[in-house]
Amino acid sequence: MANTKYILEQIKIEGELKELLAKTDGENTIVTYNGTEMTLTAALASIYTSLTSLPTDSGIDGKISAAIDGLIGGAPETYDTLKEIADYIAEHQDVADALSAAVGNKVDKVEGMGLSANDFTGALKAKLDAMEPVTAAEKAAWDAKAGTAVASTTANGLMSKEDKARLDGLRGVRYGAAAPEDMQDGEMFVHVVTSG
Repeated sequence: MANTKYILEQIKIEGELKELLAKTDGENTIVTYNGTEMTLTAALASIYTSLTSLPTDSGIDGKISAAIDGLIGGAPETYDTLKEIADYIAEHQDVADALSAAVGNKVDKVEGMGLSANDFTGALKAKLDAMEPVTAAEKAAWDAKAGTAVASTTANGLMSKEDKARLDGLRGVRYGAAAPEDMQDGEMFVHVVTSG
């Protein structure tokens, strides 16, 4: 029996370092690749398959181009880079600030409520819509029903001059079951009757 020799090599595939342990007894070369013992020919075929399945430069370029096209999404050439968009925003900062303020002042969505929903019934809204507006003549007639001048003891106003004189003459109001004996001139007494 011939001497057995062991050779340990490593190969990097798809960023991962893999060990390739080979042993030979002079007749056969057996390797352990990816944790499995196989002939050298089978291991090399597996490595070749792994290497040929890697994307090519043109394939990688194609994927990058497709991703960029998806990101741009048909934007005009003037604004198809982040730099152009950033420059536009910087030149139109007032518009960006107004947009930020508008977003900040938006009405928050409340669960179960639509932003355009009525908070009262359609019947009440219809009734409100059907009401006739107050005309200028009706307003003038209403304003003429009572004066707005302050009453005095000599001139009518919001009350008659006689009621104003009586009110001014009152010194106070007292109440109870019987009139007090020490009532003063101008005081008013309210007789309170309790049922028992």
